[in-house]
Amino acid sequence: MHPEFRTIKKLRSELRLWGNYSLKREFGQGFPSRSACDRLKEPIMHNGGNTFEHEMPREVQAVDRLVNRLSVDCRKAIRVQYQCGGHWQGLFKEKKSFLFWLKRAELALLGE
Repeated sequence: MHPEFRTIKKLRSELRLWGNYSLKREFGQGFPSRSACDRLKEPIMHNGGNTFEHEMPREVQAVDRLVNRLSVDCRKAIRVQYQCGGHWQGLFKEKKSFLFWLKRAELALLGE
C-alpha cells in the first residue's frame, strides 16, 4: 500500500485534487484550447510526462507520477473519471468496461 493512500476515500480525494488541478491549469493558463478529455481520444504518445511538472504542487506531482505508472487502460479510466467527469462514451466500448478499468486502477494505486 502506498503510504499516502491508506483508504480508498483518501485515494479518491487525492485523485480529485489532481484532476481539479489539471483542469484549472488547462483553462486560461496558456495551454492548448483543446481539453484533456479530447486528447484522450488520440493515440497515446510517450513524451516523458508533463512539460509543466516543475510548477505542480508536490501532492499533485506525486499522484501524477503514480498515475503515469499505470497501464494504458487504467490511466485512461482514471483520467476520464477525475479529469473528464466520468464521461466515458467514445473512450470505452461500454460503461462496464470503464468501471472495470477504473476499479483496477484505484486498487493498483492502493497497492503500490
